[in-house]
Amino acid sequence: MQACKKSDSSDSTTTTAPILFNAYLNGILWTPKTVSATLTYNATAKTKTFTCTATDTLGAAKVVLNLTQPAATVDSTLAIQTYSDTTYCKSQYYTIANGLATSAGPIKSDYVTITAYDAVNKLATGTFGFTQLKLNYDGSGNVTSITSTSVAGGQFNNLPVTFIKK
Repeated sequence: MQACKKSDSSDSTTTTAPILFNAYLNGILWTPKTVSATLTYNATAKTKTFTCTATDTLGAAKVVLNLTQPAATVDSTLAIQTYSDTTYCKSQYYTIANGLATSAGPIKSDYVTITAYDAVNKLATGTFGFTQLKLNYDGSGNVTSITSTSVAGGQFNNLPVTFIKK
């Protein structure tokens, strides 16, 4: 025999909104304050470029995802696939000081996967990760150390995308 509990007005259900954008920056969860995305069709180059920019709450760091794909037609679609070739996929992590953004170094590995794209409502969902390496030099130009920046486990969900035609 099973017992049932009658619900009352003090019972509550908590729902959590889906995460719009986050990633692990050197192993620490990073959630930005602002996120924007565009899909730009370039008629001259016959390409579409998806750019997503996320900036943290202090304005001290940002992540930029940048995908370019060949495009024969003018439309707001984006191919569902993994982009990992640095010819088409160019993500970057920047630190920001005094209003100037400084890259964490050249990309060593990079991927962005578009897992869903709603062309009607212009919403993108996907995952990403990349590693940047920066060589540090002494006053004589000798490499003294290497700084590695890892952006891993990144995700964006139903991210609104603005379509631009040039």
